[in-house]
Amino acid sequence: MNEQRVRAREARKDVSGWSTDSIDLTAVAPTQFTGYTTLEQPATILAIVRDGSFADSVEEGQQATLIVDATSFYGESGGQVGDTGVMVNGENVFTVENTKKDHEGHFMHIGTMTTGSLSTKDTVSAKVDEQRRRRIMSNHSACHLLQLALRQVLGNHVHQAGSYYDEHRCRFDFSHFSAMTSEEIAKVQHLVNQMILSANPVQVEELPIEQAKNKGAMALFGEKYGDVVRVCTMGDSVEFCGGTHVPNTAQIGVFKIISESSVAAGVRRIEAATGMGLLDNAEQVIGAVASELKAAGQAEVVAKAQSVAKELKAQSREIESLQAQIANSKVQELFANTVSVKGVRYIHAVLKDTAPDSLRTLGDQVKADAPDVVAVFAASNEGKSSVLAVCGAEAVKAGAHAGKLIKEITAQLGGKGGGRPDSAMGGVADLSKAEQVLESVAQMLEGMVK
Repeated sequence: MNEQRVRAREARKDVSGWSTDSIDLTAVAPTQFTGYTTLEQPATILAIVRDGSFADSVEEGQQATLIVDATSFYGESGGQVGDTGVMVNGENVFTVENTKKDHEGHFMHIGTMTTGSLSTKDTVSAKVDEQRRRRIMSNHSACHLLQLALRQVLGNHVHQAGSYYDEHRCRFDFSHFSAMTSEEIAKVQHLVNQMILSANPVQVEELPIEQAKNKGAMALFGEKYGDVVRVCTMGDSVEFCGGTHVPNTAQIGVFKIISESSVAAGVRRIEAATGMGLLDNAEQVIGAVASELKAAGQAEVVAKAQSVAKELKAQSREIESLQAQIANSKVQELFANTVSVKGVRYIHAVLKDTAPDSLRTLGDQVKADAPDVVAVFAASNEGKSSVLAVCGAEAVKAGAHAGKLIKEITAQLGGKGGGRPDSAMGGVADLSKAEQVLESVAQMLEGMVK
């Protein structure tokens, strides 16, 4: 099974080791595509390509590309992946791992001869993997509804800038100038699911291009179209499209946006899943979480997560306690070098890796131990910087005011803050000049203290 998956992935990368530029297919008739209406098609093998050249046959275990006169297999194009499945002649089975098509209309069925052998002019039954195709169609149809919902929520400037649909997901790139908010994402998702539950029939018709435009069909920007185009209509969604779709929107089941991100300037990308693909995605995510949490099974994920959260909370408290002890030790050293301002002692320090709560605890201890002290501490923690000022009871009586000090200090450090006379705190953008600013607080106290 793993070897087959590897071969399938490799088949999707190239055309079985050759390209239409390296082999002449002009003598081979184009393939008639019947996959819009059927998933099984009788066919005759017109050509076999192995190792970059034509071959009369393909034997068991060999990789090759088969070109037939008619096929139900969709050839990769328009963002939709190629079909997989089998070509069967009695007990002879060729496994199709990918399908591509060239500009001349040749459908190239890339894969491996699983059992027996096949030769040119043999007849086969081309059978598409039905379950995979239906999941691809669900994702493709959902993307049509997604574009309509995006235009309704974000505006008519939204246009498709690229797409990809396989059995697992739909990826839709669109023009938009900023990241979507969580509210916008939720609204778009809700609208798509509403359209799905409306159970609108999906109508596909071939129309002269002018008639299609008059009908309001949306075209892919920069794409060239012929005189007759294929138009797909599902409710209010009307688009030019050559891909395959579900016959009714209800068959999509459910739609979920997995992610929204930036692709380039002015281009956003949504990745979403539908139906069974959504269940598969949820299973993978929950399974990965269970593995990371070392839970015995998915049923234990919540209990294990609660246990880990409890451990982290305890560790966080322990870390904060240690940080406070380290900071307190440094403050004790600072008391040996206090600056006296009209009978009020002033100390300051710039601390590292100290949480705001630890800073407050430290300030409360300083106030309690030294009523005549004014202390200012600056600290950073997890990318955020804070400044705390505290004034002991005697310092406050003398005129010191922590709130006024913090207001002036944070202004100089690119932030803001304030508070009570005995305790105040503020946030700042940068602590690079903190030592210089904190040294100047003694001068601020000169104007405060009586």
